[in-house]
Amino acid sequence: MNQMTPLIGTTAISKLMLTIRTSLRMCGTLFRVVPVSMLIFTICEIIIALLPVVQIVMTAALIEAVASLIHEGHSALASAQRILLLQVSLWIGQLALDTYVRYLASKIKINMMVYFGNRTAAKSAKLSLLQLENHAYYDLQQRVASGLEHRSLLFFQSIVQIGQAIITLIGFIIILAKFHILLALGMLLFIIPSLYMDIKDSGFRFRLDVEQTPAKRKADYYFNLLASREWAKEVRIFGLSDYFAKQWVANYRSNAGAQLKLERKMSSFKFGMGSLVLVILGGISAFLLQLTMAGAITLAQFVAIVQTLISVQGNLRSMSASVAGVYELALYANDLFRYLELEEEAETRGELSPPAPEKSDIVAERITFQYPHMEKPVLSDISFRLAPGQKIAIVGENGAGKSTLAKCLLGLYPLTSGTITYGGIPIQELQPEAFRGRIAAIFQDFVQYQLTLRENIGLSNLAYMHDESRLQAAAAKAGVDEFAGALPQGFDTELGYKFFGGHELSFGQWQKIAISRAFFKNSEVMVLDEPTAALDPLAEAALFEGIAKLTQGKTTFFISHRLGICRTVDLILVLHHGHLIEQGTHDELIALNGEYAKMFSKQAEWYQ
Repeated sequence: MNQMTPLIGTTAISKLMLTIRTSLRMCGTLFRVVPVSMLIFTICEIIIALLPVVQIVMTAALIEAVASLIHEGHSALASAQRILLLQVSLWIGQLALDTYVRYLASKIKINMMVYFGNRTAAKSAKLSLLQLENHAYYDLQQRVASGLEHRSLLFFQSIVQIGQAIITLIGFIIILAKFHILLALGMLLFIIPSLYMDIKDSGFRFRLDVEQTPAKRKADYYFNLLASREWAKEVRIFGLSDYFAKQWVANYRSNAGAQLKLERKMSSFKFGMGSLVLVILGGISAFLLQLTMAGAITLAQFVAIVQTLISVQGNLRSMSASVAGVYELALYANDLFRYLELEEEAETRGELSPPAPEKSDIVAERITFQYPHMEKPVLSDISFRLAPGQKIAIVGENGAGKSTLAKCLLGLYPLTSGTITYGGIPIQELQPEAFRGRIAAIFQDFVQYQLTLRENIGLSNLAYMHDESRLQAAAAKAGVDEFAGALPQGFDTELGYKFFGGHELSFGQWQKIAISRAFFKNSEVMVLDEPTAALDPLAEAALFEGIAKLTQGKTTFFISHRLGICRTVDLILVLHHGHLIEQGTHDELIALNGEYAKMFSKQAEWYQ
């Protein structure tokens, strides 16, 4: 079964096993993360479970004392007052316990949110890019992100409530059995219909949630298109507001229709089960009246039994809801655990340190890459060799495979076949953190961090973020110093529009910051994957040439479908439909009069 496919029990045994397995795992996690708080929480809940039984006994004793007070007068007053005082003390004690348990629950929830938040964030960072491009990942991720971290305590609370209900029910059964065994047996009949009804309801709701996750994400996407600044200009220019609003309504109504259908079905089912419970209750009440009429029980006992039956009904309803809740939460928690167990990017196998920069030649030998479930490879049988410090241009039309090749060279995509070596060492054998410490990249869709300018540059090398000279040097190389001085707080100015006090920049300024971020890392290998696509050809060529001068001695890849930089690089790789069809210097490829020569001829007027 696919690791991202939801697991839903289809038989009673499979449902029970899933619930037990997940319950034990979640409870074990809770007691491991917050052991002291969980121990105190459990003890408090057990005490709370016993209080209703004690209250029933106290109520019966109080009624007996009141009856004695009526017949015996003032001499029985002290006894009745003592019982009343004890009962009030129990009420206050229960209130105090309930208040403390709510506080303790909040404390545990915060700790568990931090724990699971850290684990899910760490897991997300370790997943391969290929998994992040799978729609099933986003379905699973949405269910995990929708509050599963704080459901952990709710999970345990439901289990504790079941334990509480069982303890309380045992007490009630003992009380009823003292009067008549049939009362105790009749009470047990309440359990079956309530339990069956709530478990069935929980399974339906989870299955519906799983089925609706893709449509929910689609509805959220349409809503974000209407509400987010990134798309506001185009939505208005093309008059798309009504279209996207209608699409959102259609997706939302589709989900809502399925939910209402479930509600109708479950309402009829619950009505039938609820009626059965009331019939059973009516039968027990009739039997109780017969016992009273026969003189088998006193008035105080009658009141105590009636109170017990009312409490039992509520207690059983709560217990069946908790059992069903545990099953439903087990399904969601199972998603969380499956997310935390997703196969991580194959990083741990690399143990070797990268070679010295002067020995880090890069060799690609017959490399092929194919996305999972795609019929044809994106890259096919590509081979080339690069000396340390060379400048390389990877060119080709849109869709030629340039960006995919860049991700393979950076170790972001695992090869389907072939090898890429750095200094003779296959990339998969290099220690990942050490390898990535040697490389930097700027992509076309570079990130505009809504943080300070200092952070936007310094995030590429956190250890030196507060090194002012290094920060200024990186800013100067990319031209960020041209506007940094004019910002209200200089390098400590908040950038972007998403947070209060943020200072918005032009796209070109954000672009320079991204390039500055790459310079700040001071890496041996730099990959520029069309970060200047928004610039005109001449501006792009000038910027690339400036970067080439500033990266002397560093291996630098320039990836573009425009050829302005190609006249100054050491090697050009020409891709066409995933194949490396030509490689050489500008002059060599022009003399070859092949695909590159044709492309350059078409673009020549851009650079005149």
